[in-house]
Amino acid sequence: EEQFGLNLPNSALNPALAGAVVAHSGIEWRKSMVETWRLDADHAHAILSDGSEVAASLAVAADGRLSPAREAAGISTSARSYPQAALVLNFAHRSDHAFTSTEFHTEIGPFTQVPLPGNRSSLVWVVEPATAKELAALDDATLSMRIEQRMQSMLGRVSVEPGRQIYPLSGVTPRCFARNRVALVGEAAHVFPPIGAQGLNLGIRDIDDLLEITCENRVDPGAVKALRAYDFKRRPDILARSSAVNLLNKSLLSDMLPAQMARSAGLGVLGGFAPLRAFFMREGLRPGSGFAALAGGLRKQVRR
Repeated sequence: EEQFGLNLPNSALNPALAGAVVAHSGIEWRKSMVETWRLDADHAHAILSDGSEVAASLAVAADGRLSPAREAAGISTSARSYPQAALVLNFAHRSDHAFTSTEFHTEIGPFTQVPLPGNRSSLVWVVEPATAKELAALDDATLSMRIEQRMQSMLGRVSVEPGRQIYPLSGVTPRCFARNRVALVGEAAHVFPPIGAQGLNLGIRDIDDLLEITCENRVDPGAVKALRAYDFKRRPDILARSSAVNLLNKSLLSDMLPAQMARSAGLGVLGGFAPLRAFFMREGLRPGSGFAALAGGLRKQVRR
């Protein structure tokens, strides 16, 4: 691949998405929030805070992990909380990151550096909730030193930038991904710890598959048949990604030696065996692409 992936800051991504919406003649952007939902056999009705109402044959729930639309559709969830919180911030550093992201696996969670333009990076530091609050309360110089020590000075001198946020970690998996004229995408459809950078990719694939299903069911994209097709198509991808991330996170939290040895051995094999690493990298980009590349390689060998 020309590149493994792109890291997009929200400060760049959100304005680009907003600009695309404004420029699209087929989109009417209502900026009032939805206060209540009413779902009937033929339409989903959104009652907005300005008193207006919008109705459609399909509602797309892209309203986050606590999704009111998901609740209105009667879709229950399996939720779990973790004894972890993520401290998120940006920092400057002396050495060049070469646009490489590095993830340290610690006994309580990952410490992940993500490159930004210039000699800057973002940080997701997963620790115990009390520790996250203590770190966030440190002065800039002390916190900068703690970050530099944790990453073994691999980027030289570190200087934290203003703006620190703490996110408690949890996992949420809906019982189904579409029901009662509502289809779930993004964090309404899946919430898991920030390990492996799969959240945004998974959300984009939600939308990709939903577009395909709705185009195949233009007469009534919110019909039971269409929603079942969407649920069937998204279920393997979402459950596989969620399970893998949750399993890896649990292995980090486990103090049992067999779990730690299994995790270390698995990561060691991935790091040392290039074909296997390439397979999992492709699967991370798009499900099935690793198998497709493998099949393509086998066909080339047969032709020779």
